[in-house]
Amino acid sequence: MILYNFFQRYKFISVYFPLIIYWLILFSATTLPTQHMPKTGISDKIEHFLGYFLLAFLLCNTLYFQDKKVNMKKFPVTWALFIAAFYGMVDELHQYFIPGRICDINDWIADITGAVIAGLLYFFLKMYFQEVQKRRNISLTN
Repeated sequence: MILYNFFQRYKFISVYFPLIIYWLILFSATTLPTQHMPKTGISDKIEHFLGYFLLAFLLCNTLYFQDKKVNMKKFPVTWALFIAAFYGMVDELHQYFIPGRICDINDWIADITGAVIAGLLYFFLKMYFQEVQKRRNISLTN
């Protein structure tokens, strides 16, 4: 699998670096007071959904390609959902202390929903690519 080999070979730049950069951007955006936030023109719940969708997807990929924690590698979606939900809760609590921000359980629900959808997408994409690889290997041996 070309993409899998690329991620394995260039793990830092293709797996870890995108997660680190994105998480820093997400944290920075949630730390800005309301008046300094750029207007996107979409619902704040959609922003939360999309923000945590991408975070969870990147987390799934990072946990799948890391080699230190076997349990996390074996169940990347489960761990990514747990991490994203916990971080979403902490992030909502931290926003209570940011001027113009509020701690809103509905935002947290949007965070979790985005993370769950990303986890499902990652799970099905991983299964699809594994099946493609399995079929390719079977056809090469016949």
